[in-house]
Amino acid sequence: MPDTIVAVAAHAADMEFSAGAALLKHARMGCETHIIQLTLGEKGHATLGPDAYGTQKRAEAEAAAEILGCRLHFLPFADGELCASEEVAREVAAAFRRLRPTIAVAHWPGSIHSDHTAAHDIVRRATFVAANRHFDLGGLPPAGVPRLYFADNWEDPTGFEPFAYLDVSDEVDAWKKAFECFAIGRGEGGFPYWDWYEARTRLHGIRIGKRHAMAFAVDARSRISVRDAL
Repeated sequence: MPDTIVAVAAHAADMEFSAGAALLKHARMGCETHIIQLTLGEKGHATLGPDAYGTQKRAEAEAAAEILGCRLHFLPFADGELCASEEVAREVAAAFRRLRPTIAVAHWPGSIHSDHTAAHDIVRRATFVAANRHFDLGGLPPAGVPRLYFADNWEDPTGFEPFAYLDVSDEVDAWKKAFECFAIGRGEGGFPYWDWYEARTRLHGIRIGKRHAMAFAVDARSRISVRDAL
């Protein structure tokens, strides 16, 4: 049975950039793929106000999702104010119960951005709450615990150690089109996002003998390998 993958982003563009090619690859394999946007990242523009930029980011995310084959879910939390509260965790847990992910993708906690660290903690809490039958989330039945991976984001570098490598060579061209649905993905705003992510996937690809690869970290406890012999 194909996997259902749910990526949880602190801001619109986070998962499209750091996991977009991987999501597209799985969508092409027949998997159901989703992105939960905790915030729109609406306070990230130098001149536009949050309302105008939030509207722009939402439209950009919708255009990118169409290319990537993902379903979008927008939660109503504020950029720059994200906290790992029980309220937010329960919103994500309810989404997990509705979507039934077998795989979840989250932010790595070693981040320079507090929203990213909060998003990591929110997913941690949400997976527990969603799976525990003693939490009432509007009558939704408990969900299984998904396999949890952490995306390679330029703002989440501290302690990030790639573990799972995924060949995305065939997805790079479409991923770039989705990437460029975002103004910041086209270079507006100053930081060369595409240059960083394209170079990063190229380096990961070299490591596994492919043209491009996305790499994901896992918990230390997920690195256990049981064998009958070496």
